[in-house]
Amino acid sequence: MGHRKRKLKLSGKFIAKKGHHIKRNYKDSLFRLIFNNRKDLLELYNAINGTHYDNVDDLTIYTLEDVLYISYKNDASFLVDDVLNLYEHQSTLNPNMPIRGLLYFARNYEAYIDRNHLDIYSSVLQKLPLPQYVVFYNGTAEAPETQILELKDAFPDHPDKDPCLNCKVTVLNINYGHNKELMDHCQKLKEYALFIHQIRMNVKNNLSLEDAIRVSIDACIDQHILEDFLTKHRAEVEMSVLSSFNQENHDRILKEASKEEGFQEGLAEGQLVLLRNLVDKKLQKGFSVSEIAQALEQDESFIKKIIVNIKDKN
Repeated sequence: MGHRKRKLKLSGKFIAKKGHHIKRNYKDSLFRLIFNNRKDLLELYNAINGTHYDNVDDLTIYTLEDVLYISYKNDASFLVDDVLNLYEHQSTLNPNMPIRGLLYFARNYEAYIDRNHLDIYSSVLQKLPLPQYVVFYNGTAEAPETQILELKDAFPDHPDKDPCLNCKVTVLNINYGHNKELMDHCQKLKEYALFIHQIRMNVKNNLSLEDAIRVSIDACIDQHILEDFLTKHRAEVEMSVLSSFNQENHDRILKEASKEEGFQEGLAEGQLVLLRNLVDKKLQKGFSVSEIAQALEQDESFIKKIIVNIKDKN
């Protein structure tokens, strides 16, 4: 992408249409609380893309405000130049992010076409912003620095047909010690990683989660890590982190249960279907159990159960 600074004329809120599924009990993640302003989002965008935008007016927030579609709310969506960005935070690895991205971008483009009065039945090509989807992962499961998830992996494998749709998601590991170059170019992201790392270390040292959060906030303020933010939004931070860590622990327990008591009881059906499809594809391509487990970041025993399930259904 070039460094030109033409700003797209796009503003206003996306209004819900009658009949759309809406969910209003969303709790902001800490990531969203931190990166809820154009200055910090622009710094994060520059760090990821190697750009040098310095005028916040070059960034236009473009999010589904106050309304949740498809059962989730995005953490940050915005336009810079002619690029439509969707940024999300995840504390658990989710192979379904490309599906969610497809649905989200479809909603955004529908709004864009309507707001800009584009004639999609015209003989003239109607131009759209370039979509870019980034997920920031900081869960406890091992994950590479960067990985790409694709929507096409969710489709059946047809040797003579290519899917007409795809959605690529770049997943960045932002745990402390990972993606150092990115962290060095975005101080707020680096401090966020340090704060979460501090909490986990305190929990590991046998502090209760509530005490670990309070102690970590005090320590980070003393060390000038997210100092202004933590001082101003302490109560919100405590509630947000407590909620996210409890959910993270819940997901971990479910995952362990799926390994010990049979994977059908522990994972959501959508995840199972996708895992079966991915495992089946790799089996057909001659991958070994260990190679499949490594590629999908699962235990070999878990992959073996999936293979047995595939064979039983065949």
